[in-house]
Amino acid sequence: MFDAAVEVGIAAFLAGQEPPSDDDIRADLRHGGVEPWLAERLILFLPLAFGRRLLPGVQLSGDFLDGPQPSTLTGDAVFRAASVRAQRANRAEVERIGLRSSEVDAVNNALNAGSRLEDLVLGPAALPEPLPAAGTGDGGVPSPREAFAAFLAGHGFSVDDGSRIGDFEFDARVFVHASPGSAHVMLQVDFAVRHPALAQEWMLESFAGYGGTWREAVNRAIAMFERASLHPIIAALLDRGACQDQVSWEPYPHPAGTFQLCVGPQITMFSPEPAPPAGPLLDSLLDSLRRVPLSGAVHWLRVFTSHRDGQPQTNEVLLDGEPWADGEQAVAASPAPHPNGMVGLRIFAILLPE
Repeated sequence: MFDAAVEVGIAAFLAGQEPPSDDDIRADLRHGGVEPWLAERLILFLPLAFGRRLLPGVQLSGDFLDGPQPSTLTGDAVFRAASVRAQRANRAEVERIGLRSSEVDAVNNALNAGSRLEDLVLGPAALPEPLPAAGTGDGGVPSPREAFAAFLAGHGFSVDDGSRIGDFEFDARVFVHASPGSAHVMLQVDFAVRHPALAQEWMLESFAGYGGTWREAVNRAIAMFERASLHPIIAALLDRGACQDQVSWEPYPHPAGTFQLCVGPQITMFSPEPAPPAGPLLDSLLDSLRRVPLSGAVHWLRVFTSHRDGQPQTNEVLLDGEPWADGEQAVAASPAPHPNGMVGLRIFAILLPE
């Protein structure tokens, strides 16, 4: 549940040229709508989890002291999420966050006094102040991974281990783009799918989110994923009969063989006025695609364009997750959806070999 919250916490620890104080981190988290009970756990558990990456060979306690009675670290869901994330932390993250750990500080003091690392045994970490009682729910930072799982369950699929439906494996990761004190918070969510039928190991769909709070930002990205990409993914990789009111199917003849093209809804962005149907643009892209040698695997196509007053601002066409120059040329040759104002267009399609 707290995978996204951990990313928000990491961003707060990394903010600024110099390490921020706990009070600065606390204020940053509260500014983004992180509930106090979760903010305090991020401030405590992130240094502990990341600091343990710096203590190989030291015998570490599985408990912490929150008052007179020890509590189990792994019994806290925030610590578990922080520990999972710490295993793939980069050097800058480990140094900025892990060096704040009381355990790292205790080990450094012992080493300076002449002890050997392999001889050290640490007791439970003692909290300077008791933690507030854990709240219910996500603490102000929803988990896109859990939202993905909930969408799939809502369509009648049984999700195993929170990330798998048979050969279909899924994930979602948050990347925070925020500056302390700004009016809005920003992030990117990468929704990922792995399936043996795919032309590449992972299918990745990225969505930006912004808002006055992290909840707003995350929910914007989740909502856009549900509107634009979720239903073609379900229909193409899990159940072709599903999502019939959200996708369209048509045969697509290609020199490599006939594919079935599954197209999701056309999404208009940045404009209150819907863009006209992008059928001619899609036809042009599919004509260009016939010049691309395709394997007998599942391929996918994503188009994102934007125009301001008829002038192109963004032209991004991805084939199997990689930039496709001929597709971008086809988009550049197409007229803007509207001659005035700002307008964006997003199309997602999947090709299944017959």
